[in-house]
Amino acid sequence: MEEKMIALAGFIIISGLFVLERYRRYALEKKIDRLVQELDCFLLRGENNLEETLKEGRVENLRNELAAVTAQAQHQIQHREAREKRLNQFMENMAHQMKTTLTALQIRIDLAQSKASLSDVQTELEECQRCMGRLTGEVDRILECSQLGEQKINMWLERCDVSRLIQNTITVLEPLWKKKGARIVYESSDISGISEIYLDSYWFSQAFENVLKNAVEHTPPGSAVTIQASDRVHSLVLEIKDEGPGIGEDELPYLFERFHRGCYGKTGYGIGLSMAADILKAHHGSIQAENRKDGGACFRLEAPILEGRRPYELQKNN
Repeated sequence: MEEKMIALAGFIIISGLFVLERYRRYALEKKIDRLVQELDCFLLRGENNLEETLKEGRVENLRNELAAVTAQAQHQIQHREAREKRLNQFMENMAHQMKTTLTALQIRIDLAQSKASLSDVQTELEECQRCMGRLTGEVDRILECSQLGEQKINMWLERCDVSRLIQNTITVLEPLWKKKGARIVYESSDISGISEIYLDSYWFSQAFENVLKNAVEHTPPGSAVTIQASDRVHSLVLEIKDEGPGIGEDELPYLFERFHRGCYGKTGYGIGLSMAADILKAHHGSIQAENRKDGGACFRLEAPILEGRRPYELQKNN
């Protein structure tokens, strides 16, 4: 069953990339065909109409369009190669992660078979169950990422206490930041007037947790990760700042692309920040990242403050 789920996830991802690439190639081929037709018309007009053609500026226009198409084709080739590289890295990493879990599961099964007492067998079976839970969680995470990217998951809005959501996420990640020897500093004085707003609490928590987890992983031991919440022009803004090495300038444009695993996102599958971006987009919000002047990175999550579900639904349908 697990192998079928893994295969299904891989098939969905690869099929989506294939369809997108075919569409881009079709659009480019149509544009090239149009330019070829215009060039043929120009050549067939002959010398008698050369002066008129030059007056119309068609030669220069065609030259500019050909240069633009060439540049676009080169960009698409580079973009496709980069996506293929990220996809290959993702598949290798996914296979490694799942193989590790399956190996642990196999070891537990072998140990259970060698145990004499029923209690020992029960202990090993419980470990097997935990391994299966981790494997299922990994598959679910990949499928959720794909569904979010295709906007197949609808946000269910409800009144959400923003401060409680943040505090709960800090508590969930407490083992991670305590093990790292880091501190979490939460500054919430600027949202006293918007303590409750309409959000999908589950998915928004997932987005916030992914970003905060990244910040904790990249901040040095003994340093702090600062969370600032504020109300800016009818929008909730959360800023997560770490004191790490920052993000490479060449990595910033691709940071929220699916499967990207640069120096900043070198752990995991490379889908955490992509999921966060898709979740914020589903809330009609946004996420940005930048380097701080005094060192470290700053992630800014912004979501509109909406009164109830109805305004959100109207905005979503427009």
